[in-house]
Amino acid sequence: MNCFKSISTQEQTIQKSRFIGYTFIGETKQDILRTLQSIAKEHPHASHLAFAYQLKTEHGFEPYYSDAGEPSGTAGKPLLQLIDAHQIVGGGIGVIRYYGGINLGTGGLTRAYGGTGKLALTHSTIEAYVEYIKLKLTINYNELDNYIHVIHSINGSILDKGFDEKVSLLVKLPETQLGKLKERFPMTEMNHF
Repeated sequence: MNCFKSISTQEQTIQKSRFIGYTFIGETKQDILRTLQSIAKEHPHASHLAFAYQLKTEHGFEPYYSDAGEPSGTAGKPLLQLIDAHQIVGGGIGVIRYYGGINLGTGGLTRAYGGTGKLALTHSTIEAYVEYIKLKLTINYNELDNYIHVIHSINGSILDKGFDEKVSLLVKLPETQLGKLKERFPMTEMNHF
């Protein structure tokens, strides 16, 4: 699987209709919906905002698309096909259309939406998808610097710190690195989120 490292916005005009393609990143449905609302606010007079995305959830990979009022399968579906072909997860593609007065037909719409989505996709940077996990660690104060060093060395990040009798760390790290963390600190209390 892959994900977007950088996103893109690309535009083209086809038979007087203006199409603007976006790639976007989101880990949750709420992230995706916020991004789509933001795009829609930038284009309040657009005719359509078709989109497709795929997320990783506890149920597996969940794809979704919307034709946004265009004929069924002509707008969101070609965008989902691009996502499938490039195995994108944790993001998607949206295409804004400003209607130009000329009907494109179902084949023309499919080519226009798919082509605009592909244009945005090819101007984005794609990298291998890394599955992350979140852990809460409870450690002694004198161990903090050592933990910070090790967590960063395995491409993890510290999301939050709490200081009480002991230090609580909320950590995000690649799932493949969990074994290294446990090997390095076998006695640490680790709780999955």
